[in-house]
Amino acid sequence: MLAVAGLSVSMAVAPLSGQADESSTGTVVGLVYDSTASAPLAGARVALMGTDQVGESGEDGQFRLDGIPAGEYDVAFFHPRLGVLGVNGAPQRVAVFAGRISDAYLAVPSRETIMGAWCSAEPGAGPVSIGGVITDALTGVPLPRAVVKVLGDRQGALRSRPVLAEARTESDGGYLICNLPGAAGMLVQVEFGTSENLPRQIAANGPQVLDLSIPISEPVTITGSVVDYASQEPLHSARVQLLGTDFSTLTDSAGKFGLSGLPPGRQTIETSHLGYATRVDSLTVFSNEALGLEIVLATEAIALDPIVVTGRRNENIFTTTGIRFVGLTEAQVDSIAPRVIDMAGLVRQVRVPGLSIRETYLPNAFGQPQMGLCIELVRGRTAAMPNTCNMVEVRINEGPVPEPAFFLVELNPRNIRRIQLIPPMEASILYGDRAVNGVLLIYTR
Repeated sequence: MLAVAGLSVSMAVAPLSGQADESSTGTVVGLVYDSTASAPLAGARVALMGTDQVGESGEDGQFRLDGIPAGEYDVAFFHPRLGVLGVNGAPQRVAVFAGRISDAYLAVPSRETIMGAWCSAEPGAGPVSIGGVITDALTGVPLPRAVVKVLGDRQGALRSRPVLAEARTESDGGYLICNLPGAAGMLVQVEFGTSENLPRQIAANGPQVLDLSIPISEPVTITGSVVDYASQEPLHSARVQLLGTDFSTLTDSAGKFGLSGLPPGRQTIETSHLGYATRVDSLTVFSNEALGLEIVLATEAIALDPIVVTGRRNENIFTTTGIRFVGLTEAQVDSIAPRVIDMAGLVRQVRVPGLSIRETYLPNAFGQPQMGLCIELVRGRTAAMPNTCNMVEVRINEGPVPEPAFFLVELNPRNIRRIQLIPPMEASILYGDRAVNGVLLIYTR
């Protein structure tokens, strides 16, 4: 029985069904676990080294390899997650017996283990290393270029705290500070613009993961009314709910509703009423308050444009301002495409500060180096080290692209209609955690 972070998987050695005693081969079953996310790792390629036996972990992280000759083997796994973290999954030695099942447990190293490995290559010999992700306390969006300071114990007549070390977060909100002196009296302070967090004390020596949040967003209030499509009369007791959240309310006798304390950004709002077709809209608000929203319900489904709005505080006005366009229009692509030979040449024509485009070798799904196209929005920091890439998320015709660095190498620029780049902060709000490095939208002909 394996027990990992609340998971239990029964994998005791046991006879196979049927003619197990006469079988000359065995089976390996196991679990691939991502210690950095405290969850099973789906889609990992599991291989029995020295053989052609390969399997893949399911959604629950479990895998099974059948028909293995008796003997001892190293079981290893490959997954893009390892390339992102810059680590290798340690293989496990497993003994296979004829007619029996053996188990193997494979894991992505913990964040503390990875941090300790990274810091071992840094200068200094202090006993404390800290790292983590800085996010907005309300939205959970990672904050790039936030300042992380390590403050020492109070000194001198003024009892001020000296700054022992300082770092800025990367585009994904991550930071790492290595080899600090002993932990006694040290505090961690985060600053982003004019906002800062309450200092967090470093409690012990050794590598420590400190994920910190800082309040930079203000909560949003959404108010509006629900009316009948045909009569324009207000609808009483219509339910208005933000999907994926616990925020829900009913309209009053005048058909009005209000939802407060919401995080800013894109929300999906569902409106329903007995006898009417349910309506789902996209609502985007980047302000303290959104007023005057009108939702129309019909007795049957009709084609109605979705609501995508930006609220302005203390004004009963909505604007559909959207995001400032940074990219190439269809006319621009038509003009440029005949003069370039690949996607790198096309994307380089987008004029945006901090855009970095380079060809480099990156780990593929099997952990092997493969030539890929790395597109980063470095935003004033130094570019990534060779064989690493803070790749923007790539979406083609609004669908996410797996392994985009390799996909773009093969994509013909003459098949492209237009492209758009969305910066990290806006991209995180619109597309979630996958888009913390920004988004490249590609639309084909």
